[in-house]
Amino acid sequence: MRLLRRVPLPLRGAARLLVRLWYSPLTAKTRFLLVSLFASMTLLAMAEAGGVLVGPMDGQTRPALYLFSDHARPSAVSLALLQDPAGLIVLAVVFVTPIFYCQQVRAIADFVPMNERNGGAVRLSGQRIAQHNRLVARTNRSFTTLGRRGVSVAIMTVVAVGTVLLFAFVNEYGLMETWNSTLLPDRVWRSEVYAGWWANLHTHPELALALCASGTYAFYFLTKQLAMGVIFTVYLKRSAALGFGVTPNMTFDSDGFRGLRTLRQFMLWTYGSALAHMVGLLSLSLVWLPASPWMLFVVVGVMVVDTVVIIYPSSIGYHSALAVKKSYVRSLQPTALSSADRDAATAQVWSVPVLPVATRKAITGLTLYLLVPAVVALVPEVIQRL
Repeated sequence: MRLLRRVPLPLRGAARLLVRLWYSPLTAKTRFLLVSLFASMTLLAMAEAGGVLVGPMDGQTRPALYLFSDHARPSAVSLALLQDPAGLIVLAVVFVTPIFYCQQVRAIADFVPMNERNGGAVRLSGQRIAQHNRLVARTNRSFTTLGRRGVSVAIMTVVAVGTVLLFAFVNEYGLMETWNSTLLPDRVWRSEVYAGWWANLHTHPELALALCASGTYAFYFLTKQLAMGVIFTVYLKRSAALGFGVTPNMTFDSDGFRGLRTLRQFMLWTYGSALAHMVGLLSLSLVWLPASPWMLFVVVGVMVVDTVVIIYPSSIGYHSALAVKKSYVRSLQPTALSSADRDAATAQVWSVPVLPVATRKAITGLTLYLLVPAVVALVPEVIQRL
């Protein structure tokens, strides 16, 4: 027990990255949910007030997204908020991004205590514990720096400028040129769709401003989420090298996942975040913007980033937990157990996944995720043949 007391405190610096809502009876997650609900309802009310929630009902204006048209020349085109699937997906991703971030912060803050409860520090020497203490202190300082007001303001400024530039790019080269199924030239079609778009800067500046503000809100949390992921990945790699990696509890299954429920939550929220942001990116690139070959490189770049902050840490955790399982199996001495009992205990160890996420589901999801660039490359060709 003396050894466990020398294990450092949890990565509390990660918790400082959240908005300071800890003194409220509501949790940070609940606050973010309320903010998202209020923002989405406000946006819907603004769209209704501007007459672009469901689109005009004059019989002459056609909705922009109709693939099986008669190749006519519509007199007018509308793209109201509820007619814009890409816009709805992007807004949904915007409002759930802080929730992903919040859950990841909570899981990171409990990472050290989780492994400590599972006996991850029992085999560490005093020197290794001291090294781990210093590693956690450095990691907490990095988290604290990321959560400082000056750094937050700088990130907010940069992402606000980037959001405005992205919005200007959509204004210049959007909208929905790839989905043109009329006899109108692509340039004319694009202009008509933009004229009927719910976030048109000239006819609905308040909604354009709301869209830019929402994008800034999401990119701010996404930037911190990625930075937090890099910091945690560095910690995970170095702590695993010291012998304090992911440690399943091999003697007592306290939570149905060998004591790794916190890790399971972290992995599920992280994978869910990557999937949601990839869907949002595809909606932006394949619907709003013309599907061009250069978007393939953007998608590949996003996947490389996700590999660094998601797949690589998962690999580190997998090998750490695998080493613990192998060590436990080797500790099952024939002198203490009968051959049948030892075989049964060994079978029980390997009957559950190494990490607290089903391996087959993870491999299936990863395979589908890696096929995303093929989707980006093939969709424009398929659309043009419709």
